Amino acid sequence: MSHNRLSIGSTPRALAATLCAWLLFTSANATADLTVSYINVERQASFASERLYAGKTLASRSSELGFKRGGEIAQVLVDIGDVVQKDQVLARLDSRTLASNLNQAEANTALAQANLSAAKAEAQLAAKTEQRFRTLLEQGNISKQIYDEAQLSVQTKQAQEQVAQANVKRALAATSADKIALAEAAIKAPFDGIIQSRYMDEGTQILGGTPALKLIELGPIKAHIGVPSRSLASLTIGDMYNLSWDGKVQPARLVAISPEVDPSTRTLNAVFKISDGIIPIGAVVELLLEQRVQAPGFWLPISALTASDRGLWAVYLVNAENIIERRLVEVIHNEASRAYVRGLLSDRDRVVNSGVQRIVPGQAVLPLRAEENIAERTNKSLNERVKKGLNERVKKGLNDPVTESLNHPVTESLNHPVKKSLNHPVKKSLNHPVTESANEQANAGR
Repeated sequence: MSHNRLSIGSTPRALAATLCAWLLFTSANATADLTVSYINVERQASFASERLYAGKTLASRSSELGFKRGGEIAQVLVDIGDVVQKDQVLARLDSRTLASNLNQAEANTALAQANLSAAKAEAQLAAKTEQRFRTLLEQGNISKQIYDEAQLSVQTKQAQEQVAQANVKRALAATSADKIALAEAAIKAPFDGIIQSRYMDEGTQILGGTPALKLIELGPIKAHIGVPSRSLASLTIGDMYNLSWDGKVQPARLVAISPEVDPSTRTLNAVFKISDGIIPIGAVVELLLEQRVQAPGFWLPISALTASDRGLWAVYLVNAENIIERRLVEVIHNEASRAYVRGLLSDRDRVVNSGVQRIVPGQAVLPLRAEENIAERTNKSLNERVKKGLNERVKKGLNDPVTESLNHPVTESLNHPVKKSLNHPVKKSLNHPVTESANEQANAGR
């Protein structure tokens, strides 16, 4: 009798252990497939490639100013940063010698003009004398010799007058040259601008043509940027483009493109006009140019790529049976967070976009679209908050915890496989006639 009690008493424990093992096995099978996130790819006929080209800003006009003749600098009237107007005097040489030369030239001019006046008077007198002698010769009162002498005297006086006129011109030319030399002893601004550099100070002996000051024009500046010849299709003269400097964007108009390729950089010089802005002269600016490249392919996130052999890359697909497949691709162009690839892909293929290190080809997975994963995480966090609030209410004893937990969505989802397990053959065996008779005998023995 005691043996029957042991057998009958141990039967429910064995059945309970079998039921627990089956529930654990069922739960393990329910979560055996790994959840992966995927995206549907679409074939593109081309892609836009952004290229960055650097250049430098320059003033519209810039001049190195110096004296045409050498000498000692007497005055420098401006300094770095001074704004000047056109024809304003900026510096002067010691011009005392030049002024003396000008005075002498003016005196020589006055002397030449006086000699010219005397020569004119003598020529007029000789002409009148020749007329009188001609009348006397016609009357027979003088000889032919006397008249010839008077006629030659007229010619001599006229020649002397011409020499005097030439001397006057020469004196005037010398005076003009001295005036120019005196004027060139000063540097004047050729245009409105600002002093960029000052190279010399007072008392310096300077040679002709040596720069003393640098002047740059105020107003619009220009940016010179070297671009390759293949990028000409993306540039149109007259259009506006964005230039960046120090994290700031400045619109500029393309005004010209050089026709000749620079032999050192193998680029063409594109000139942009910056009407106003904060970019200083001499700053390095960048041009972001978008180019359309005709090449079929697919855009993929960088996280979807895994390194492969021979310079290729691989991606993982989820086929119709939710099995992982591996495909090789070639990266044509890459940006910060995505890459443009070509390879054995088709439209609407499900490509795993993250966590590729966790999967291998042939693995069964549970695929979810990237946006579905976001919704799933949102629902999970919401359920956690609801569960936390439920626990707080249970602690306070406001409601029956068993009833609320059974009605909670999270609890229902957890109890879902358990409900199904109630119909399992193991449960049915508990109601088998043999089991029932054994239980009756055990009760009778008690």
